[in-house]
Amino acid sequence: MNRMTMLVAAACSLACPAAWPGVMLGVHVGSQHDPNSKEKFEAFEKMVGRKMAIDNDHEDWALFPDADRVRWDRANGRRSMLSWRIVFARSNPGGGCATGDDIVAGKHDAQLRKQAEQVKALGPPAIMVRFNYEMTNNEENTCFTGFKVKSNLNAAAAKYVAAWKHVVDVFRKAGATNVEWVWAPGHKAYEGGYWKLFYPGNDYVDWIGIDNYNKGRQAKSFATDPGMLAFVKATENMGKPLMVSETGAVNDPRQNPDPQALWLQGAREFLKAHPQIKAFCWWQNQGKLKREEPGYGGSGYMLQGQGLEAFKALAHDPYFN
Repeated sequence: MNRMTMLVAAACSLACPAAWPGVMLGVHVGSQHDPNSKEKFEAFEKMVGRKMAIDNDHEDWALFPDADRVRWDRANGRRSMLSWRIVFARSNPGGGCATGDDIVAGKHDAQLRKQAEQVKALGPPAIMVRFNYEMTNNEENTCFTGFKVKSNLNAAAAKYVAAWKHVVDVFRKAGATNVEWVWAPGHKAYEGGYWKLFYPGNDYVDWIGIDNYNKGRQAKSFATDPGMLAFVKATENMGKPLMVSETGAVNDPRQNPDPQALWLQGAREFLKAHPQIKAFCWWQNQGKLKREEPGYGGSGYMLQGQGLEAFKALAHDPYFN
């Protein structure tokens, strides 16, 4: 991205992403709240041979926003995507969360107003905020709703939509207009069609995302994955820029093609065929593998071997730059 393009992007209104050519490339590196995450992020960029356009940083309920992280990203020509969790502390997932009922009842409003003011003080360019992502399948949402989401999708969706709107309204009333709200369920919500229940409406969403992984060892293409096909079909008339907000694939050096490489090669093809997708964020972490097989020599979602070369090829394609 040249300097003029960066300046135009920084000055754009929220409607601009739909008009941008190509795809912004992003990544989440390492475990959440790692004190060495900046160094690991820079090491990732050095390994790939370019700066990332988006830094996907995960932040717990009261720790958001990490202003230092945002300033660091901006100094390095990146946009911050703050994936804002509802858990009080990731280090203690059983220690509670901000529930949907408490958010709507205003019990967290003082904190939310303070956070909105902190975001406002950061000024432009806009910060992407991915609030309570994977709302239909993330385990922590049992805390948020008070019951397993899939046991009552309609009730869970009503709580989610009301809480989302409340948070956005608090930020807007505080004048924090330098936010692009990223709404991102997992792929199963699109495949099952129940994503619609959880959508807060176009007035409350700036980006529509999907989190989608190949967690198994079987090589398959991103371009023919049912979740991706359902995602683009569901959102084709929404009038919003789309984002692959998290993706990864297990590498396996025993296979040829490597599942990670095939996933990324398919992504490169698929994204070019669907220009409404404007951002693509990799998950550079070990991840939870479905099963460990004897003799497995891979590193989970960490780029390795053929997968690393496939990511480099995508990263240096002008469409992703």
